[in-house]
Amino acid sequence: MSVSPLTGNLSLNPSTFTPLALGSIKPLGWLQDQMQLMSDGLAGHEHDFYPIVSDSKWLGGQSEYSGLNEGIPYWLNGLVPLAYGLDNDRLKSQTGQVVDYILDHQQSDGWLGPEVPADRDIWGRFPLCLGLVQLVEAEPSTASRVLPALYEFVSLMHKMLAKNVGYEQFWGRVRYPDMIITLQWLYEKHPGNNSYRLLETMSLLNQKGLRWADYYTQGQFIFKDLDTVRPPVTDRSPVFPHVHAVNAAQVPVMESVGPWDIMEILRAPSLETKESPARRPIEGTSDPS
Repeated sequence: MSVSPLTGNLSLNPSTFTPLALGSIKPLGWLQDQMQLMSDGLAGHEHDFYPIVSDSKWLGGQSEYSGLNEGIPYWLNGLVPLAYGLDNDRLKSQTGQVVDYILDHQQSDGWLGPEVPADRDIWGRFPLCLGLVQLVEAEPSTASRVLPALYEFVSLMHKMLAKNVGYEQFWGRVRYPDMIITLQWLYEKHPGNNSYRLLETMSLLNQKGLRWADYYTQGQFIFKDLDTVRPPVTDRSPVFPHVHAVNAAQVPVMESVGPWDIMEILRAPSLETKESPARRPIEGTSDPS
């Protein structure tokens, strides 16, 4: 994140590599073969028979493997690139049906998912949003439906984070860089009048997330084979969020999207106004309140 010394405008630091939009290139050779095997095999047919997908609570069904309700979000995040990478009409139809149902059933306050307010946790939305972002890139005609739904959810998530609601479980607090990827994509590609809220939401996720740097220290990091540690590390151990394999894979992601404190930049004197010292809208945005 940087501030222009001439205009005071905020911008994200340029990426070292710019990802190619999904569908702009096609797999060949070994990769095409592996993706076709996935399409012909289990991954490409879960929508047909696997209860976690076909009978998901996200789709009005009754099946889910945990209270995190992450089955459909994981499926969508994986199937969208498979469908559009292969240009497979059958799989594209499946992803379209699922997305249509989810968006048609977005709750009135912006929540995406089947949970009632008392049971909401934002983590399961992270892979869902990544799947929706990929869909817009591959199928731009979906933007008119997907982007408003994303922004309705982001507005709600911003309020929840500000109130310390729905971000208590460690899964989201460890994997929050996944959501920041979506927020940065919106900020760069489709900011509309939402730039300030996007930046503030990124900052809230970062501030309330688990600190990986604190674990990678001499006194905290486990240098031994985990199978030899006594007492054994279990899902109840304080260190578990950091040794869980998928969580640990978030470390390089975190370093590419943060950590940083955007709010310190937003409060810089060059961005202050007499009326609202810490809440000046970014150029081209509406008031952030």
